[in-house]
Amino acid sequence: MGENTPPVTAVIPFYNEVKTVAGIAERTAKYVDHVVVVDDGSTDGSAETLSGLDVHIVRHPVNRGKGASLLSGIEAARRLGSEFVISIDADGQHPPEYIPELLKKAEAETLVIGARKSTADPMPSIRRFGNRTANFFISWASGCWIHDTQCGFRIYPVSLINRVPLHRQRRSGFVMESEVLIEACRAGYSIASVPVPALYASVLQRPSHFRPGFDVTAIVFMVGAKLLSRAMYFPGLIRCQKQRLHATAQEAILN
Repeated sequence: MGENTPPVTAVIPFYNEVKTVAGIAERTAKYVDHVVVVDDGSTDGSAETLSGLDVHIVRHPVNRGKGASLLSGIEAARRLGSEFVISIDADGQHPPEYIPELLKKAEAETLVIGARKSTADPMPSIRRFGNRTANFFISWASGCWIHDTQCGFRIYPVSLINRVPLHRQRRSGFVMESEVLIEACRAGYSIASVPVPALYASVLQRPSHFRPGFDVTAIVFMVGAKLLSRAMYFPGLIRCQKQRLHATAQEAILN
C-alpha cells in the first residue's frame, strides 16, 4: 500500500453472487494493491458484473469449493508479487472497511483472523453454537486459542501456504480453512484476532453455501484425525484453555 509496505492482494472467491460481488470488489480495492476475484463456476452472470472494475479474474470452469478458490487466488497473488493475502467473502458478510484494522496485525509469521462480535445483527443461534464448538476443538488440535475459527475474513502470509501441509482431498471445501489453522499453529505461526462486526440478516442476499451435513462432517473427521495423530494432544488442550481464560480476563478488564 505505502512505499515501504509489502504489496497486499485481496482474494474474493465467489459462486453465484450476482447481487453483491461487484460492490464488495469495488469497496475492497480502496484498501489493497490488487484484487483477485475467483469465479468458482458461477452460472448466474456474476462475472459479468465485474466488467470495468480494476480486478484480476480467475475462473474455474466448474464449482470446486471455497478452499480450492482460495488456493487459486493465493497463487494468483503470488504471481503478482504479494506477500500478504486478505480473504474476504463476496456475500457482504465481511465489511471491507475493516481491512485496515486487520492489516495492523499483519506480520510474516502471523495469520490474522476477524473475530465476529455480537451486534444488532446477531449470528443465528445454530451457527453460534456450531462456531463455539468448532472453536473449542480446532483450538485444541491447534494448541492455541483461536477466537473465531470459522470466520473467513483473514490475512494469510503467502509463505504460509508453502510451509504447511494440507491434505489433498481437503483442499477444496470449507474444511480447508479449518485445517490451515491447525497446521499454521503446528508450523510455529501465531494467530492474531481482530474484532469485526457480525453481519447476517441485513446484508446476505442468499442462503449460505455451507452444507451443514457434509461440511461439518468433513471438519469433524479432519480434527479427529489431527487429535488422534498426537494421542489426543492433551498438552494442546491445556495450553489453549489457559490462553482462552487469559483472553477472557483481558477483555473483562478492557470492558
